Amino acid sequence: MKIKRGDYGYIRAKKRNALIKTILMALIGAAIFIAGLFLNKMSNKNIFTVIAVLFVLPVAKSLVAFIVLFPYRTVSKELYEKTQAKLPKGMTLYADLVITSSEKVMHLDLLAVGNGQVIGILGKGRQELSYVRKYLRDGIHNWGEDYKVKIVEGERNFLAELSSVPEEEVDGEEEEKVKSYLISLIV
Repeated sequence: MKIKRGDYGYIRAKKRNALIKTILMALIGAAIFIAGLFLNKMSNKNIFTVIAVLFVLPVAKSLVAFIVLFPYRTVSKELYEKTQAKLPKGMTLYADLVITSSEKVMHLDLLAVGNGQVIGILGKGRQELSYVRKYLRDGIHNWGEDYKVKIVEGERNFLAELSSVPEEEVDGEEEEKVKSYLISLIV
């Protein structure tokens, strides 16, 4: 079963897949280069060298994904299940969010979306809470003007915010746009 962006365990699976892909592609590129050397009397001036060099691009892409995700960990199963049990009706829970902006990499353990609200818990590590809030608020308001964005630190604050969410009737299309936007931000 493929783990998608926003699913529990995404960071762990993405790091593993990026590392495996990086190693395999590097080995394939090296094998092509070596085969070209042997087939062309130890001369590197051949089409095999060009193909091997082109393998560097996907290797670099996978390596960058691994490096960006390396410092972050999947949220604990206990917190995920506790939040899932207390999730208000009409909300969707996303986990393991690593989001990049032009200036920073941000990590959210969990993000609940629905009922006109986006509520998230900041991941561990040194992050500017105000920057994360502003970045998400500005982006979300492009897709859902009436959405309230609350990003908090600490499990207790997060669960308290979830328990105070009122059930609201929201535009389904607007909610799907907000969810789609948030999923598109995840590395």
